[in-house]
Amino acid sequence: MIGKLASMMTQYRQKAWYKEDIDDIKKKMTQCEMVPLSAAQKKDVVAYWHTLTGMDVPTYWHEYFYSRNGQFSLQYVPTCLYHYKILYHLNFRPFTMAYIDKCLFDWYFPDVLRPQTVIRNINGYFYDDKKSITKAEALERCQELKDVVVKPSLIGKWGRGVKLFSVENGIVSDGEPVSQLLEGYDKNYIIQQKVEQHEALSRLNPTSLNTIRVLSYRQGDEVVVLYAVVRIGRKGKTVDNESAGGINADIDIATGKIRKCAYGTPAEKQILTTDVGTVLDGFQLPSVPEVLATVKELHRRLPYFNLVGWDFGIDKDGNPIMIEWNRAPDLSQTAHGPAFGEMTEEIVRFAQTRPDSFDVKLASSK
Repeated sequence: MIGKLASMMTQYRQKAWYKEDIDDIKKKMTQCEMVPLSAAQKKDVVAYWHTLTGMDVPTYWHEYFYSRNGQFSLQYVPTCLYHYKILYHLNFRPFTMAYIDKCLFDWYFPDVLRPQTVIRNINGYFYDDKKSITKAEALERCQELKDVVVKPSLIGKWGRGVKLFSVENGIVSDGEPVSQLLEGYDKNYIIQQKVEQHEALSRLNPTSLNTIRVLSYRQGDEVVVLYAVVRIGRKGKTVDNESAGGINADIDIATGKIRKCAYGTPAEKQILTTDVGTVLDGFQLPSVPEVLATVKELHRRLPYFNLVGWDFGIDKDGNPIMIEWNRAPDLSQTAHGPAFGEMTEEIVRFAQTRPDSFDVKLASSK
């Protein structure tokens, strides 16, 4: 009975995701200057994905990405299939909430450079960077702060809830008592010192922490970097997320240089310079090889997750700073092209051999 109920819930969630993804891409298509695919191209897309998954997939995504970047490919991953047939077969969802808690990253990755923690709130309990503290002690430590960042530690998404602030005599820079600010987050949040980023990243946009997003895939003992993009904030903004208006540019992982241009909202065409006037084509990013090497090492510490998105900043001395990892990363296919590239068929077919991670079988006992 429990197994049947779990299976029904799985199907319900998957159908909801499928519809949500269809609605999302249709909305984006209304905001973009569309370039139609030919009848032959549409036929090839449907045949390609039917062969891989047994499903007849709409061609919305292929048409949208072709309209954005001018590159047609059968290998673009439709988001509805990404959620429905791929992601939650590759990653074990029941372990998600424990692993993705940003408050625990320092404990999972103690030897990796991370933003310095001021306080963290885990399920309503307060901690500093090492030990449990009382609420009064936590508030006392927040009376005088300069350039710190607070963000949700569990459900935060697309930069929502991220706030950069300073505190003097218990009052936040916008006039709000720091106690009131923290009450607004309720529980499960973290306060960290702002990363002083590398001057090259600041030249892209000085007000946001501009990060390198890496998508890595593990199969067996091998970890493969599928792509890397740099996420750049807009002028005056403090976050770099695309959903918050930020722009994404593809990185040539062999050289660490930006390829040609960036992409922003669906209504925007190719962006050749940042909002502060920095030319993107050929811009040299620092420490890309070090970031990629760190990703390959850290991915092996996450045995329940085969597809992972990583966000890294680069500090003023050129050191990679791990910001977070993502168990369900959005795919940067406008900026990069097909997310899985030449490994598309291998990854999709491997996913089809694995059970859905919602279907957890309970051990029976007599």
